[in-house]
Amino acid sequence: MELAAEVASRPAGKVTQACRTSASQEGAFRWLANQALDHRPVARAIERATLGRCKTAKRVFVPIDATSISVTDEKGSKDLGAVGTWSQGGRGVHAMTAFAVAEDGRPLGICGQRMWVREQRSRLEGSERSASTDDRETRFWMDLLQSTQADFADVAPDCRPWFQLDRGADCWPVLDAAHRLNLLLTVRSAHDRRLDGRTRLLWSELSRRPVSAHLRITVPARPPARRRERRNGQRIHWMTPPRPARIAKLALRAAAVPVVLTTIKGRTSTVELNAVFVRELDRPADDRLEWMLITTHPVRTRAEVLAVVRGYTLRWRIEELHRTWKRGLCRVEDSQLRSRGALFKWATLLAAVASRAMQLTYRARNEPDVPATEELTTTELEALISLRRPKNIRLNHVPTLALAVRWLADLGGYVGPRNGPPGPTVVGRGLHDVLAAARAFEHRDKLR
Repeated sequence: MELAAEVASRPAGKVTQACRTSASQEGAFRWLANQALDHRPVARAIERATLGRCKTAKRVFVPIDATSISVTDEKGSKDLGAVGTWSQGGRGVHAMTAFAVAEDGRPLGICGQRMWVREQRSRLEGSERSASTDDRETRFWMDLLQSTQADFADVAPDCRPWFQLDRGADCWPVLDAAHRLNLLLTVRSAHDRRLDGRTRLLWSELSRRPVSAHLRITVPARPPARRRERRNGQRIHWMTPPRPARIAKLALRAAAVPVVLTTIKGRTSTVELNAVFVRELDRPADDRLEWMLITTHPVRTRAEVLAVVRGYTLRWRIEELHRTWKRGLCRVEDSQLRSRGALFKWATLLAAVASRAMQLTYRARNEPDVPATEELTTTELEALISLRRPKNIRLNHVPTLALAVRWLADLGGYVGPRNGPPGPTVVGRGLHDVLAAARAFEHRDKLR
């Protein structure tokens, strides 16, 4: 617990940067290197704390997504697995995270996480592939969905999780489990699935339906991104142009659909699900938003259709968490730890720190007028005011949480609202300086 508190006050991918003293560094390395200690009890405590925050809510959104953590391992001696393209020889671990988000968009914390290594490449295709999910990475989707559902029933029985999944989870085991286990779930479709009847397909069926509702959403700016694809046997790389922020007007069509699920072995079954087709208006076909959302939530009314789309827009919280964890505030990929178990434990701590930074950032947006003392101590506020030096503000002043977070962001390098509200990375950078100054203030008072 002392190590976690120290890492939270000074997040970094390397132990030597996160721990201040030689004694704390030695303690951290001993804990990380001890093979008798596992990361799962730590992860369990983090998940239970999040579930405790969900007790008073009737429903929370739970986006789930997978990511990979690339780590330098030139000699292949760290007991890691392959990440990225096998031919490139990237090494690291894979992780899948379930992240609880309140209905107002406020992050509540990590409520489930799995980590694993990809030790060998699957070379079986078609009918040679196993029909059992136990032999494929689909099992992590199934395990995390079922365990998170069970944890909510145990710790927060009055709160129902609504799982939000991207195209990677559009597979027959997930859809079958959602129907069979009565999961409240939305998944973005990656396939034009066949409906009950040989000539009916999902996209064409929903395109013929009347518009159920219109919705406007804010699409954030997107920097240039590297893309690749294979054309005529050659791998082509290019950079996408930057995309400015915009307000997108969406047309929503919804219907109940009998979806045909086909297993790897060719067996078929039909499950009754619902679908919402989202398409952006007044935008070129190659640059518009277009989602096909398959859900177990009802879509009989306009409000129910809007709730499905609203829930899916909050799926981006999990991507922001992974970005803060990997490349932003915590930089877990900078780790130089030398074993799989040590990396699992260190990554688990840093994931909780990234989640905490997001909670602070979004609470300031959703509850801007609460006093900052609900999140920061008096000494931390004095350190913040001393470092930021706002005009006409005394050390004993108590600002609102929104103003305090803006000051933290300014210290972290925030350049202004034209790039959107401050995110957890710049807020975390500023918090790092404030916590260091607050410790100095506390030690000064003890020495008097």
